[in-house]
Amino acid sequence: MNGKGAMIGLVVLAPVIGIVVVVLLLFVIITGAGDDDAAAATCGVTRAVSGTAVAVESGDLPTKVGAYSGDQVKNAAAILSIGKERGLTRHAQQTALMAAMTESTLNNLSGGDRDSAGLFQMRPSQGWGTLAQITDISYAINLFYERLVKVPGWDTKTPGEAAQAVERSAFPDAYATKSANAVEMMNALSGVTVSTVSQTTEGATCTQGGTGATATNAVLSTGEQPASGPHAAQINQVISFAKQQLGEPYVLGGAGPNVWDCSGLTKVAYAGIGINIDAGHSATTQWRNGVARGQMHPLSEAQPGDMIFWGGNDAWHVGISLGGDMMIAAPKPGDVVKIQKVWGTPNNQVWRPVDGL
Repeated sequence: MNGKGAMIGLVVLAPVIGIVVVVLLLFVIITGAGDDDAAAATCGVTRAVSGTAVAVESGDLPTKVGAYSGDQVKNAAAILSIGKERGLTRHAQQTALMAAMTESTLNNLSGGDRDSAGLFQMRPSQGWGTLAQITDISYAINLFYERLVKVPGWDTKTPGEAAQAVERSAFPDAYATKSANAVEMMNALSGVTVSTVSQTTEGATCTQGGTGATATNAVLSTGEQPASGPHAAQINQVISFAKQQLGEPYVLGGAGPNVWDCSGLTKVAYAGIGINIDAGHSATTQWRNGVARGQMHPLSEAQPGDMIFWGGNDAWHVGISLGGDMMIAAPKPGDVVKIQKVWGTPNNQVWRPVDGL
């Protein structure tokens, strides 16, 4: 918080303290359910989940909800339960879930950037409490909600905007990427379909013209262009995966799940759509593989999803084009995965791996 850098520190899973939370998995996302806030909406529309807070069902915890399992699910249940106990809304619950998903992947971290720690990466030096307090699940969740409701107009902001107003992160756009994941978690833990609309391809599905199609890469960053053509869906999947890693630290040789170097990010992003761009992972090898496969295009014709390189035939850096002069990449040691402008003098060709589909 307060301009912190990397959001993820050493993961130390901790049990929910002072909260007995058990839930029954009713993992069904129903388009147009009769709930007071379950009306279907167009994919990609920024929309808060408002209405009365959902209650965590009694029963056994699901072993997994989306990408989250174990203590992550317990911590999500605690966030929902405390929000309900405080008389807040689904909007508040979704905001808190998105903040914790972004800051700690729902883990009660013992550390992080500078003196950040806990579910929300709160900082003792910024007046959030002692280290013992901010790593106490109940304390941290209650404090997040206390700060949230003091934000002027918080309930009229999108959940991502509201989370940023509390967290004051150096990566304000990262929270919105967890919108659908939060909705998916709320549905799973409450047995109630609270929403079927998604801002991204992550997590829950959404309705699109009544078809129930999965959301595409609908939330575009400033300067980003939408994918088009016969492989737009696959390109959106590649870009959405990369966006899920926003704020995660650069580590040389990193290929996930929480640290990345430039070629590790591109390799895993493309592996998600069944394309092996590199047996190991290095920018040099990826450049040469693109040339060998005959899938290169002029830099001037770069499209979203294309791989942009620096360093000629001995390429030493690679990023994923977002169209125009924007890209997403794991830049360098001491930095994090981020969206940035294409800089310097890249190679005069880009690799379009989807040509092989």
